[in-house]
Amino acid sequence: MPLDRDFVFSANNLQDYLDCPRRFELKYFLKQSWPAITSHPVQEMEYKIQMGNCFHKIVHQFLSGIPGNVLDNSIDDPDLKGWFIKFQEFIKPYLNFPYFSEFTVTMPFEGFRLIAVFDFITLTGSNKIIIGDWKTTTRNPKRELYLQSLQSFLYPFMMFENRDHIFSQVDKLRKEDISMEYWFPAFPEKTIALEYSSVSYATSQEVFSSLIKEIAIKEPGSFDKTTNDKRCAYCQYRSLCERGIQAGKVDDAENEFEDDSGLDNLDFDQIEEITF
Repeated sequence: MPLDRDFVFSANNLQDYLDCPRRFELKYFLKQSWPAITSHPVQEMEYKIQMGNCFHKIVHQFLSGIPGNVLDNSIDDPDLKGWFIKFQEFIKPYLNFPYFSEFTVTMPFEGFRLIAVFDFITLTGSNKIIIGDWKTTTRNPKRELYLQSLQSFLYPFMMFENRDHIFSQVDKLRKEDISMEYWFPAFPEKTIALEYSSVSYATSQEVFSSLIKEIAIKEPGSFDKTTNDKRCAYCQYRSLCERGIQAGKVDDAENEFEDDSGLDNLDFDQIEEITF
């Protein structure tokens, strides 16, 4: 039985499919629960996930109007406090422009829906749109990793498609007027900025269309396992797939240890869908 038409595609689940079609099948198609840790040591992994979630929550509260000194006084963890101080310095130039924080957009695409939850989007005084995304990795970020990430294509694509609904004051926005900036509180001086273009837009549209059509017609049992065994060390299904038992080390992983599972539990009936 093919994928249900109510399924909502995100950068996270599409990346899962690209990394390992079998993981996509188990996680989203079959909703298979498998109690395996994704990396070792467990406490360090859980701490990093918790730190990422707390940072995003505090930043959203700040951008929603809660004074920084009030939030500062509520933070006990010294690393988190340091991150938030650095963030306030980083974000200061953008606060004079219209912006949204933790802004959710869904749109129809190829008979399904796409979703993006923007950490931050702003329209600058020069009519440029900047998409900000906070990554709480504690490893030195590599530009090539973000150049290859589906998020780097999906978010600008959805921003452009929904530009008039998000920033109605924009006049004749070009694709080249959009950029995506990844910012790292553990590495505050190392922002990774990715420019968008007409070529990027056409490529994005083709890639997402092809991926979704490919997934939509697959039947259970036809999703292949990844040929890259290194990814299996950080997958909860590795023992189910007979790809080993021992979890990989946190410090050796390339993922950001941010919990995106909330996207899978959103009530889409409560989200206004943008149509054209």
